[in-house]
Amino acid sequence: MDQGEDRFTMVEGPVVTAADPWDPESRTADLSRAAELAVPATDEADPLVPPLRSGLPGLLTHTRGAVRRCLAGLLGAGLVAALPMHFFVGRVDDTVIAAPALSDLLGGFGLLLLPLMWLAYFTVSALPLVICLAGATAVAVAEAATGSLPSPRAAARLVAYRLRPLWLWFAAFGVVTQALPLLLTTDRLGPAVAAPLAAGLALISTAVLTFLGMLGCVVLIERDRGPRRAAHLCSPATLGGPVLASLAVTVLPRLAEAAWGAIASTVVAVVSVLLWAITAMVAYAQARRAEGPVTSASLFAELSRPELD
Repeated sequence: MDQGEDRFTMVEGPVVTAADPWDPESRTADLSRAAELAVPATDEADPLVPPLRSGLPGLLTHTRGAVRRCLAGLLGAGLVAALPMHFFVGRVDDTVIAAPALSDLLGGFGLLLLPLMWLAYFTVSALPLVICLAGATAVAVAEAATGSLPSPRAAARLVAYRLRPLWLWFAAFGVVTQALPLLLTTDRLGPAVAAPLAAGLALISTAVLTFLGMLGCVVLIERDRGPRRAAHLCSPATLGGPVLASLAVTVLPRLAEAAWGAIASTVVAVVSVLLWAITAMVAYAQARRAEGPVTSASLFAELSRPELD
């Protein structure tokens, strides 16, 4: 082989350094498929997808970066979620207190409304989580892929088709975290178990919220998949960040309510839920990276594809 012939150089794809264009055997390079042959961009510098080897530090770094870049869009989602968070999401045991009043007002028929009240509570209580996760996912993925924040209309368009299944899943899992405190009380179990009970319920709520974050991202981006897919992605994911964020959602609003009142609790709840949503999105992206090359652009393409359901 001659030194000046058939050598290749990698410049965003294979390029012939020297070749004879009049070669009768057509040994010249065909560069018409350069886009197909180009090496996919790695996620080493991707603003949303942490490298696999970065672990928890990489996840936290990418989460902070996403929050900083998308703060304006996240505030918009938080303002929308604040209304149901403050006015419509009450404590489920309030329905038990309201039951005698309903009974006196409507006779015995009032007690029949109690299951409907619980169902309405479980449904509405999931709405702030749905709004924050859907809004954070749309804003963070679009910003990372395009370099600019999407408009509220564009962000809503990205996730509008998946809000119903997302809401249904969140309401179903919300039964676990919201009904247990009603069934397991110190009045029934005794005051001696108050501290272990509170710790156990907080752990259950944290575990459910951690899984819900992954499930929500699966429903929004992969669309036709559900809990089994989310459980599969939890294995390679760095769950330290989502667990801490879920614990903050469980504990901080209650502490804020005890210290400063309901309005402060709502503010803390909205902020903590938004951080939980962004952390879940970054953890999901990192888990997807374990399966193959994934970038913000590829996630945005999945999120933007037309609804086929």
